[in-house]
Amino acid sequence: MKLLFALCCCFAMTVLPAALPAAEWHTDFEKAKAESARTKRPIFAVFTNSESAGCIGYDRAIFNTKKFQDYADKNLVLMKVDFPTTSHLQPRGIAEQNRKLRTKFGATIPSAFLLDQNGELVKNFSTIEKTPEAHRRKLNEIMEFDPPKRYVEYITPHVKAYVPPKPVAKPKNAEAKKTAKATEKKSAEESKKTAEKTEVKAGATNVDETIIPDENGGSPLIPLKPTGNVQDWLKSRAAGEAAEEAAENEEAIETVESEKKAIEEADKAKTESKEAAPAA
Repeated sequence: MKLLFALCCCFAMTVLPAALPAAEWHTDFEKAKAESARTKRPIFAVFTNSESAGCIGYDRAIFNTKKFQDYADKNLVLMKVDFPTTSHLQPRGIAEQNRKLRTKFGATIPSAFLLDQNGELVKNFSTIEKTPEAHRRKLNEIMEFDPPKRYVEYITPHVKAYVPPKPVAKPKNAEAKKTAKATEKKSAEESKKTAEKTEVKAGATNVDETIIPDENGGSPLIPLKPTGNVQDWLKSRAAGEAAEEAAENEEAIETVESEKKAIEEADKAKTESKEAAPAA
């Protein structure tokens, strides 16, 4: 008999399926939205304080029960937006995310919301009843007898009415890609032409191409292909060199005058400083 009982136990262990894992409570809103988009289920977001006696009571009576977990496994993506008393122990990114969500939805603690895969509001369960007081009475009524069953019944009509938003249609960009490619090609060609012009301009020395340098590689003397009178060209060149020399001399004089003025001002300032200093 004992042997038969042991065999039955072994058979049950090998044949019966393992218990389903409890529904996962997301804390990262982006992951919850991705899961919602994948499963086509709404996000059930609970704004709570995991260290508050009242919120702990709701968790034990409703959200952590098998009844609610089984329902969530098939119908919801769970999201816990927590505001613990010891908030400094919460990851900074999650805390900042939760503050933004609370501001966005004007959530009180505790409260529950149904959101779509884009994180937009579908239903605020705190406003199902006509007034906040009526909502509190409804929750008290739910908590009096079989809370998980009655809470599931309470939210089910709104969950069933959920219709996933249609994905944003991406514009047909074949033509846009074609236009962009053509524009890119045109821009590349123009850039190439500009670069070639710049290179020619930088490397060109019209004088070098048309004038013979002297035997020492210095300044050219006579154009290779002179146009007009050579003497006129030489006179023009001499005049240009004289003008350049005069400009250089003038610049040197200005530099000397500027330095002289600076020295005089420095000496004057030093003298005034000595005269202003009190006698020892």
